[in-house]
Amino acid sequence: MGINVEQWLHDNVGDLQGKVVVITGAAGGLGSVTTRYLLRANAKVVMLGRDIGKIEILRRKLKEEFPNAEVDGLQIDLNHIDSIDAVVAKLINQRIDYLVLNAGVYNVPVIENELGYNNIFQTNFIGHYYLVKKLLPALQRTNGKVVAVSSIAMTYGKLDENDIDYKKRTKPSKIYGNSKRFLTLALSEMFKERDDVRLAIVHPGVTLTPMTNSKNNGFIKLMTKLLFPKPEVAVLSFLKGIVTDIEFDEWIGPKKFKVWGLPCVSKLPAATAEERAKIFNVAENIYKAIETAKKIE
Repeated sequence: MGINVEQWLHDNVGDLQGKVVVITGAAGGLGSVTTRYLLRANAKVVMLGRDIGKIEILRRKLKEEFPNAEVDGLQIDLNHIDSIDAVVAKLINQRIDYLVLNAGVYNVPVIENELGYNNIFQTNFIGHYYLVKKLLPALQRTNGKVVAVSSIAMTYGKLDENDIDYKKRTKPSKIYGNSKRFLTLALSEMFKERDDVRLAIVHPGVTLTPMTNSKNNGFIKLMTKLLFPKPEVAVLSFLKGIVTDIEFDEWIGPKKFKVWGLPCVSKLPAATAEERAKIFNVAENIYKAIETAKKIE
């Protein structure tokens, strides 16, 4: 499918001059493409990433490409609360118009962290949820927006109160999908009644990125590359999420079968009100436990 990305960006995003976007997972994959599009739209971008070396290399390249761009980089490890707190301390008094939750891990060795949850659940869900809660005051000052990157893999999971983070599962797609389900439903519940800070849930469909590329065999990589949109098209959903307000039970992703085409607004995958409420309660209880532990220390 031929998509004129330049024309779409011009028609749908326009000029973001004066707006500040903070994005996690900015060093590579979908994050780096999104950052480039944001700079093209004249936004100031604060790139967050686990590898500060990669962040700095990308920042220098972007400054060469966009000499007048305002682009900064900070190190963050979403698997460690201390690292998140350090970034929050640097950002909390700054302007933030959009917080894009893009970072994610998929098929990596599963390790239990100090909170008792696996590192995929911690990085994709707990770390991002905690970051949102901590940066809410900055977002409130601008009537800002959280843009949370979900995944169609969220349909692979369903709340299991006896196995919250799916540590008893072995299939990577289910462990990953569960973490995205928690992020999606917890945030949609948090922002359901708010009007001081907005939320957009977005997803890229299926595309070949370093995260999905690392553990797949050559045939799967080739088929993904040939059949599905490139990252340059997949991230258009993220940009549409920045400029489009949606309802709490909606998300933005590719139009055709949630895989191909330009981004559109549609209903979130089905979830009962009971599951939504329980997932939100889990999220809040984890947040409170973290805050309590910090006070004890």
